[in-house]
Amino acid sequence: MMHDKAFLEKILHGVAEIAEAGDGSYRLFRVPQKLFPQLNQRVTIRSSSPSGVELRFRMGDSPVRFTIRRMPEPNHPLFTSQTAVTVGIVHGDFQYSWLALQEGDNEIDISPFHDPSGVFARNRNRFSPDLTRIVLPPFIELRIVGWTGEMEPPRPEDSPQITYLAYGSSITQGAYTPLGNMTYPAVIGQELGVDVLNLGIGGGAALEPEFAQWIISRSDWNFASLEMGVNIFGLTPEEFRTRVRGFLTVFAADPRKRPVFCMDMLPFGGEIGGDAEHKEKAEAFRRAVREETTAAGSPAMFVLEYASLIPRVSDYAYDLLHPASRMFESLGCGLAAQIKNVLQSKYLNELCEIRNLEPPAIPNTPK
Repeated sequence: MMHDKAFLEKILHGVAEIAEAGDGSYRLFRVPQKLFPQLNQRVTIRSSSPSGVELRFRMGDSPVRFTIRRMPEPNHPLFTSQTAVTVGIVHGDFQYSWLALQEGDNEIDISPFHDPSGVFARNRNRFSPDLTRIVLPPFIELRIVGWTGEMEPPRPEDSPQITYLAYGSSITQGAYTPLGNMTYPAVIGQELGVDVLNLGIGGGAALEPEFAQWIISRSDWNFASLEMGVNIFGLTPEEFRTRVRGFLTVFAADPRKRPVFCMDMLPFGGEIGGDAEHKEKAEAFRRAVREETTAAGSPAMFVLEYASLIPRVSDYAYDLLHPASRMFESLGCGLAAQIKNVLQSKYLNELCEIRNLEPPAIPNTPK
């Protein structure tokens, strides 16, 4: 069984840091550990949940096997998995199989995939059919133990040229979604034909300027969305506005001037129940996001209409906070349609010209 960290770094997507765990396995972090002292504690827990993380590789003519370790749930009621722990096997854009992961070590066997008629290559949306993808689940810590078989890292042409980064709460991370490709950022990626980096942090989207600074320091994304509010609803509206202002100021200063789409909160809890004080505060939070996005003064910052995209209370999970799993597709499609209106303008062409890229062929969003 192989344990080559350098090779693992080449085939992992969506990971900021790989760390040896001391037992022969590798821990995966979506946020580098050096930032932890500057961020809230929930980032240290949820950054090791592999939402949006994939193993991507080209196979040879023989099967490959990965051993993936599902760690026990953290001993805290706020950090349960909240969803089925399921790993997906995808060849290019085409689903192959889904496997439930048991606690402990799981062996994932994958057979070679062939496209003799060329149907899959001709109907490619984002990924080459020569690229095999292991899509990891959103909520639980997983570790890579090892692998066997003939593979090589992805080639540049195997994946989309444009990458979308999503920051936000457990709604962004994918709470209550059973599969890693069912989060709303994943749906946006599928609809727009772009790649995705998921920085949803369950309970930890506290809008720290240090987190924003790390995001804009990265050169691996082309546009982003920022879901703001629900994880810091305990603040007063004035405190929240100050927090939003500081967070967006960092993005407005991004020298690359990449498009940033600002999102507020879905209705939830007491607001849904008709509590007037709760509703008034929620509206103040939404107003702060709209007004501070405008006040940031950046032509690359836009407001997304988010709060009205869930039409019925029964489209929520039982906690009246997270959308039910079936709603994430329509939520993603609704957001993708708004983003598409901006990305199909000349702004995207200018963005790609700066980075010496060809603009992606963004497909029509389904009705």
